Amino acid sequence: MGNGVRAGRVYCFGTFAVDVRTGELSQAGRRTPLRDQSLQLLLALLEQPGELVTREELRDRLWGAGTFVDFDRSLNKAVNHLREALGDSAEQPRFVETLPRKGYRFIAPVTCSGEEVEATVDVTMPADAPDTARTRRWLPLLIVLAAGIVIGAGITGVRKWAANRGALTPQIAALAVIPLENLSRDPEQQYFADGLTDALITDLAKLGPLRVTSRTSVMRYLGTKKSVREIGRDLNVDAVIEGTVTRAGDRVRVTAQLIQVSTDMHLWADSYEREVSHILDLQRTLATDIARRINVFVKPIDRVQVVKPEAYGLYLKGLYAFHQYTNRGWQQAIEHFKEAIANDQGFAPAYAGLADTYIVAGTYGAIPTEEALTRGKAAALKALQLDDSLARAHYALATANAWYDWDWPGAEREFRRGLELNPNDALGRNWYGGYLSLLGRHEEAIAEHQRARDLDPLSLIVNANLTRALYWARRYDDAISQARRTLELDPQFGVALFWLEGSLRHKGLLKEAVALRQSVATAEQAEKIALTFQRAGFEELLRQGGERFKKTGMLEAAARCYAQVGETDEAMALLEACAERRCTNVVSLNVEPDFDLLRSNPRFQKLVLQIWPR
Repeated sequence: MGNGVRAGRVYCFGTFAVDVRTGELSQAGRRTPLRDQSLQLLLALLEQPGELVTREELRDRLWGAGTFVDFDRSLNKAVNHLREALGDSAEQPRFVETLPRKGYRFIAPVTCSGEEVEATVDVTMPADAPDTARTRRWLPLLIVLAAGIVIGAGITGVRKWAANRGALTPQIAALAVIPLENLSRDPEQQYFADGLTDALITDLAKLGPLRVTSRTSVMRYLGTKKSVREIGRDLNVDAVIEGTVTRAGDRVRVTAQLIQVSTDMHLWADSYEREVSHILDLQRTLATDIARRINVFVKPIDRVQVVKPEAYGLYLKGLYAFHQYTNRGWQQAIEHFKEAIANDQGFAPAYAGLADTYIVAGTYGAIPTEEALTRGKAAALKALQLDDSLARAHYALATANAWYDWDWPGAEREFRRGLELNPNDALGRNWYGGYLSLLGRHEEAIAEHQRARDLDPLSLIVNANLTRALYWARRYDDAISQARRTLELDPQFGVALFWLEGSLRHKGLLKEAVALRQSVATAEQAEKIALTFQRAGFEELLRQGGERFKKTGMLEAAARCYAQVGETDEAMALLEACAERRCTNVVSLNVEPDFDLLRSNPRFQKLVLQIWPR
């Protein structure tokens, strides 16, 4: 017996071979491209098949001492590239197995051959050994048969790999983008990182049948110490995207990685760098790469618009201010979007952002509703004139069509277009749910609001408007429960308190409704409410509310109070004045429970037909 010393090694595994001298990976005779770091990683694993190769060992081998690199991201990137080249999977590995927080192990059988072999061989042959001539005669046939077996096995393996590759890819149906980290460390640049997070969410949401958590919910994890699994459990997603943003002058660099929640495995990582003027191209390229990595079909992307850096920066500042969800924030957002438009009048997203801000601010009462819807509609129309593919602009236009113009077919058309372009827009689905409620399609409306909540589970307005849909459907118990869940997010959120009070009233829980009114009033007002309720009952509180609303010009709110106490003529006069002025809230009279006592009144029925002609 003897042993040999190999040099010029060729490692073979599966249908692959790696030539150490040339550094080439080949499959069935064809070269498979492999980046240098991924090749070095593969060689390190092949040298110790079946054994753990630690992350520290790989750090020293791939980068060497004294080299500054984001090690975790770079190693994950090298591993992911290697797996892609081998058709391997982190969940069901055939070649490279991950040992979490420790390192990696090569688990497939490996053979090694060398062109130069030094050996000491025992040349003594057994008595019954075949003679040399007979061996030479059969040797070519044996080689052909062996090669046939190997080639056949290789073809079968390739076919199985091709058939099973889709099955090895993780099934990802829901995704969340964790706020991108601002590596510039300049707080003044935080708007830029947050804006890119929002843009990435929007672009991913448009690319396929993937549920992408909306911005409001993911921003709660800005700078969080929670683990990926905890975030995934909170948001009910299969994977998360996390990454960084660095801006230096007119250039921006973004890194991103895709992590599976259930295994904490890094499935993909890459980095992108562009001039700010080409940031829209960077955003869409990044979103497309992520979508393709999780087997989402991606339509070809049209040529991406070049945007002026100043206009894009102002646009991101507008988004940042918009998402503060405060009156001051919306005023700042309007200013930033207008400045962006002045800087680049062809930049459609700035018009869409302006439309969004007007509509939402009007919903919250930060801007007079009629003004908000009129200006919001104008901005949405301009955005769509420049770019008809902006889903949010279609949603904003649809909302203005319904609440201001009473153009129900036009609203339906725009909502359908928005849903087609971006079914993952939580705010758009929220507005669509409100439209369905106004039409009396309550179960559809509730389903839409629930979809919006699934997309943005921590959004106050999305949760509150689900309460409204349940209230308008007369499902008061469900509305009360949903309102209280919303108030767990913010106990002072006025929209949720409003619908909770209405649900308590119509449920007959008047003491609870009075207590709620007291909780949001000043001490003096709370005492007055308690005395009025004790001495004159709830009707007197309603009557006083009607007088107060009438004096301040809130005609629809006053009409609701008078309708509930049976003062029909006063309530109808106010509603007719509302319709003449085209007050936006009058569109809810067909579904608002406060008007149920008026439904048999001919004047009320005529008014309904004026708003919803048959």
